[in-house]
Amino acid sequence: MNYGLGLSEKKKARERRNRFFKFLFYVLLLGGAGVYGYFEGQSEGDHRFATSQDQREILAKEVTQLKEKTRSAMDKQSAALTEARSWRDKFENEIPKGELLEILELIKVRMDDGLDAVRLKNLISLAQNTKNCDLKPEVKRFIINTPIFTQAENSISLGGGTVTVTGNGVSSVNAEEKPEAWYNPEKPISVIFTKLGGSTETVSGNLPIHKSVVFGTDEFRFSILKGKQSFASISVTRCDFP
Repeated sequence: MNYGLGLSEKKKARERRNRFFKFLFYVLLLGGAGVYGYFEGQSEGDHRFATSQDQREILAKEVTQLKEKTRSAMDKQSAALTEARSWRDKFENEIPKGELLEILELIKVRMDDGLDAVRLKNLISLAQNTKNCDLKPEVKRFIINTPIFTQAENSISLGGGTVTVTGNGVSSVNAEEKPEAWYNPEKPISVIFTKLGGSTETVSGNLPIHKSVVFGTDEFRFSILKGKQSFASISVTRCDFP
């Protein structure tokens, strides 16, 4: 009986050892799995860190390139603005304006009308600020035509018959609102200058009226003022031209 108990104790001891070794095996297995997982996770983390580091370097390079492109674009824009300002200043300084522009436009008009360029250049070269004019102007008076009273004799000749002057105006109105034969000097009139040969120039406006007429080498400067009823006073001064 003691022998049977001894075998039973040995069997139980063996089972306890087996359970212990199984437990130890499972512990080692779990520990190994944990260690493997740890190192595998660390390797993955290192890989991800290296990848993110590479991405940061790539992004840093791209940012640097973008900055360089932006700086280059700004430099080009600045150069373009500088050139644009230069052209604007050149345009403002070299393009004629004011009286010079008016003179150039007048020259173009006269040349388009057929005026010889050589004659035009000669006239410009002969022009001067001082004028050689007659000391005493010629003064006359003439009747201003109206719709009620118009006669051919109302014209006058001046400058030795070089220029004939005719005036047309608006009739004055009496207290009964009826038109009179004489003109209203407060209203605009039209004055026609007819050169010897038939060419005419017309000037309209309120009195006084001033007009210069060139005929050959003479310039006639007219001044027309209000005169007595029906009349206007006209004076003309002859000057050398140009």
